[in-house]
Amino acid sequence: MASMTPRQRVLAALNHQEVDRVPIDLGGTPNSTICTGAYLRLAEFLGVPITSPKVINLAFEIVEMDEAVLRLLPVDTRPLFINPPARSRTRWLDDATFVDEWGITYRRPAGWPQFDMIAHPLAEATLEDVERFEGPDVEDEGRYAGLREKARQLHEGTDFAICASTLDTTLFDRACWLRGTARFLMDLLLDPGFALALLEKVAQIQFRRLERFLQEVGPYVDAVMVSDDMGIQTGPLLSPELYREMVKPFHRRYMELIRRHTDARIVVHACGSIADLVEDYIEIGVDALNPMQVSAAGMSPENLKARFAGRMAFWGGIDTQRLLPRGTPAEVRAAVRHTIDVMNHSGGYVLAAVHNIQDDVPPENIWAMLDEAASYQP
Repeated sequence: MASMTPRQRVLAALNHQEVDRVPIDLGGTPNSTICTGAYLRLAEFLGVPITSPKVINLAFEIVEMDEAVLRLLPVDTRPLFINPPARSRTRWLDDATFVDEWGITYRRPAGWPQFDMIAHPLAEATLEDVERFEGPDVEDEGRYAGLREKARQLHEGTDFAICASTLDTTLFDRACWLRGTARFLMDLLLDPGFALALLEKVAQIQFRRLERFLQEVGPYVDAVMVSDDMGIQTGPLLSPELYREMVKPFHRRYMELIRRHTDARIVVHACGSIADLVEDYIEIGVDALNPMQVSAAGMSPENLKARFAGRMAFWGGIDTQRLLPRGTPAEVRAAVRHTIDVMNHSGGYVLAAVHNIQDDVPPENIWAMLDEAASYQP
């Protein structure tokens, strides 16, 4: 078939239409980019001098990739991320410990690049504490300054698929992090009124931030990414029944908000084994699911394609638990071919790594993944 532009290729795939080759993403979303150490090695591998990567998530050390690097890669996406606030509420307690704008405390273990949560501001909160909680200042104009023109230039001046994100999008996850995951999971069962109040508080903040963002960029973007991790390695984190009762109504409202402000496709990031929730995501209007964690139960390409072909697109699928860090380039290429053979019939698939590429992934394997995907014709 005739050659497609990157934007045409991604949109056709998300619409379950035939594509000239599988669409490829690296760096287009905050859930499909790369950690700092791996990025610097990839840039060196490509011959691009990068000295100060733009970190977009301090705790996870992930970066917004430079255009000079992206131009050398056969990827079809470009990111459009919200700006940092003009008045940051993040504060450092010492060289290895900081408190973010939600009041969550993080510490970096010795010899490790990423941070762990060590304190949760609502761990002992009452309903009154939740009502008084402020969280981030989403009205900070610095977050949105210049985004409309940047989005317009990307849309009109390039032919890439523009993927938009406010970077901080979670509802369920954020409630877990504010309360402490174990405590919030107990709340869902033992104190559902408190759990719903906390979810509503988080939703008010996140919905307003996304609304302001989409008012600026909505007409110019091709995909909007939001996140909420609902799975673990063996299955959903919540029973499907509890998800539908307590969390799904908030996710439905999220999708409705996005639809009011843009015609872009909706991509939801949800790690782990979520095959038992895919019908729910279809029902609330999600177009594609990321990261397609193939190592989790029920998430093989074969199972997902058999159950959801033509109804849900998938974005990801190249394993980051074993294959990319410890496989050979030849093994990576073989996995890419197999995944395309299964997933790419009649579209419905964007190839990417499963979640962000970690520091233990060699650049040779990143290149093998991208190069094989760009050249392989089933």
